[in-house]
Amino acid sequence: MILDHLTILLSDYFAPSWYGYGYYRLGLGDAFSRACYWWTLSDLRTVIHNIVLLFFFGISGISCTLSRSNRKRGAQLMIVAILYSFCTLFAQEVMNIGGIITVFGVLNFLAVCMLLYALIAWACKNDSYAISRIAVGIIGITLILYFCFTPPANTPKIFAIVFPPHDFRGNPSLFYTQAEFSPGDLFTLVPYLAYYFVGVAVAPLLYGKRRSLLPKLDGKWSAPMRFIGRHALIVYVLHVALMALLLAAISYLFITPGRFGI
Repeated sequence: MILDHLTILLSDYFAPSWYGYGYYRLGLGDAFSRACYWWTLSDLRTVIHNIVLLFFFGISGISCTLSRSNRKRGAQLMIVAILYSFCTLFAQEVMNIGGIITVFGVLNFLAVCMLLYALIAWACKNDSYAISRIAVGIIGITLILYFCFTPPANTPKIFAIVFPPHDFRGNPSLFYTQAEFSPGDLFTLVPYLAYYFVGVAVAPLLYGKRRSLLPKLDGKWSAPMRFIGRHALIVYVLHVALMALLLAAISYLFITPGRFGI
C-alpha cells in the first residue's frame, strides 16, 4: 500500500513539477518517475492491486470476528474517516492540491463494514456459523450486482458509495464519475463488500478456536509487524502526508531548489 501510494505521489504530483509532463531525459530520477507513471496505469498493477485488496479486506473481515466491540471500533473509525475527509477538503481548497478530496475512501468503507458486521452479529446473537452463512449471502448479492446490474443514468448520486465508477468491463458509470464524487480515494460497497465478507465467511473455519494457525512462527522477529498491526490506523492516516513532506523536502533542497515541487 505504501509503495503504491508512493508511485501515485511521484507520477501524479511531483514528477510533472520536477521534469514536466513530457519528462524524457535520461537521468535516474525521471526514469524512475516514468516507471511509477507506467505502474499506475498498467494492467499488472490492476491485478496485483485487487489481490492485495482481497487479502487486506479479507484479513479485516477475519479481525472483526475476533474483536470484542465492532460497534465501538466502527464508530471510532467513522469519526476518523470524516475528519480525514475534511483534511483532504482543506488541502484541496486552501492549499490548492488538486484531486485529493476523499468522500468515501477506504476508512469510510471499513467503518461501514465494521458497523454492518456488528449489526449482523447482534441479529445472529454472535452465532459465528450463522454470521458466516449471511456473509456468503452478502458475497453472492454483491457479485451479482457487480456483474449483472448497471445503475441507470438517473440513479441518485448518494448511491455512488454503493456502485463503482466503472463496471467490470471498464465501462464508465452512467450516473457519476469518481472525479466529481471522491477523486482522492474511493472504495464502493460493490464489489468490495465481497472482499471483506470473504474473511468473515472463512473466519469460523480458520479461527474457530481463536488460536494462531502458525504458532511456531511466533517470536521476536515478528515484533515490527505486530507493532504496525496494532497501529495500522495511524500508519494509514499519516503515511501519505509523511511521504509527501519528505518528497517536498527533497524537491526543495535538491531538485527544484527553493520550491516544494507540488
